[in-house]
Amino acid sequence: MKKLFLIVYLTFSALHFSQAQQEYNVLLKKAERFSYNFEFDSCTTYLEQAIMLKPERPEAYQLKSKIFLWYYLGSQEESDYKKFVNYSDSAIIKIDKILSSSPENIDLIYLLGNIYKNRAMAYGTSGSTLDAFWATKNAVSYFEDVIDLDSNYYSAYGGIGIFEYALSYVPALFNWALVLSGLTADQHNGFDLVKLASEKGKQDIYEFKFHLSKLYDEHLADYSTSLNILKKLLNRFPKNSLFHYQAAVEYIKLHQLKLAEAELNKVLDVSNPKFHQTNSFSKFLLGDVYFRQNNYKLALEYYLEFLTTTKIIDYTGMASLRAAYCYYFLGNETEFRKYLLLAANGNLDLEDDKFAKETGLKFLGNGFSSEDEILILSENSYLSDNTNFLMNIETDSLNNHKVLSQILIFQSNVLIGEGKLDSAEKTLEIIDSLDLANSEWVEPYKYFNLARISFEKGNYSLANQLLQTSEDNNDYLKKSEIQSLINGLRNKLMLKKGHK
Repeated sequence: MKKLFLIVYLTFSALHFSQAQQEYNVLLKKAERFSYNFEFDSCTTYLEQAIMLKPERPEAYQLKSKIFLWYYLGSQEESDYKKFVNYSDSAIIKIDKILSSSPENIDLIYLLGNIYKNRAMAYGTSGSTLDAFWATKNAVSYFEDVIDLDSNYYSAYGGIGIFEYALSYVPALFNWALVLSGLTADQHNGFDLVKLASEKGKQDIYEFKFHLSKLYDEHLADYSTSLNILKKLLNRFPKNSLFHYQAAVEYIKLHQLKLAEAELNKVLDVSNPKFHQTNSFSKFLLGDVYFRQNNYKLALEYYLEFLTTTKIIDYTGMASLRAAYCYYFLGNETEFRKYLLLAANGNLDLEDDKFAKETGLKFLGNGFSSEDEILILSENSYLSDNTNFLMNIETDSLNNHKVLSQILIFQSNVLIGEGKLDSAEKTLEIIDSLDLANSEWVEPYKYFNLARISFEKGNYSLANQLLQTSEDNNDYLKKSEIQSLINGLRNKLMLKKGHK
């Protein structure tokens, strides 16, 4: 009788445990869905229920930590950083306890990898570079352990891919840390691994899709594919400010400024206080949207709002430079010169801010000519997809070769887009007769456009050669942008049979 009672008790306990675990998993899924839609009050409610139901489990704590990481990245508030660390500490303790009796629990090993991935992101943002390296090493190690246990656990490949891509941007100053940690950096492999995880992974699928959309932009300059991924994410999570913000970035790069404006206004309409920095960057981009349409008064308002609300120096140099331009076109010489000087105060690790400093100091020293004005108006004409001004410039009247060469690049882009390949080629040939000593990025861009023309004409061998020449000469400002264009065209060439 006692034996029968024990069997019944154990069976009931197992059923109760199974039901509790199922309920816990349901609560987690609901919380995760609300988190991606930025409905954080509802998300927190479900997480608290999950913790009360199974306080020994780490998953709810890990999701809480991730939300506070998002808060920190979006607000730069120290209190959010501390809460992130505390919740991730709790998750690690709980995972270690379970793994002590079940060391091959693959889902929890993957969860550890995610926790250290998030810590690497937090440490990197806070400026704790060495801590970021060691968190990265731990994350990659755990993801590799997962793959050793199950080679079809595709989400783990995505975790490794994120780091392989990100580490390729580590400044040379920290190469020793890469060597010491044994980590590898490979943009192409990183992209492939993130793509694999987004297509075949079962964990963190929306996160990997978001990362993939950014990589299509940064790595391949394929803004249309990036935007298509974001549109699908927004169909599912229409309140996600980060998705709207990134969609606006893609619309700007596609020269669809009205659609970019709409996306940025959606971010500001929500105006989540936990995403203060995202809101500030949205104002910077709105400044760009209006600047490119030559609406200098409205553009200036948004640039100044960005400069007074941002908590970090990233892009403050570029915002100051464009504010200076706005003051110039609005006839305020004093403020024009003031903001040219302020353009030197950005983050000089960023290409845009480095460009802003050099340009601002050049105009302060050499003055701002009528041809410099024409270059700005030409770029605005090109980037707003309102190309009448650009295509009607009398290039024979321009004496400044730096200005002329850049305008010729913009014109060739328009002609290639219109399928006028021979005209585009003739336009680019003019650059050969110019002094490019101070034109920096024009030469690699010229070879890239010649490669585009060869590709469109079906001469894939020549296109490959021209891409290599472009890459060999690509060591100036705009280097990352031009490299992504090169990568994108190479990717198209690889898809052509027999041209890998």
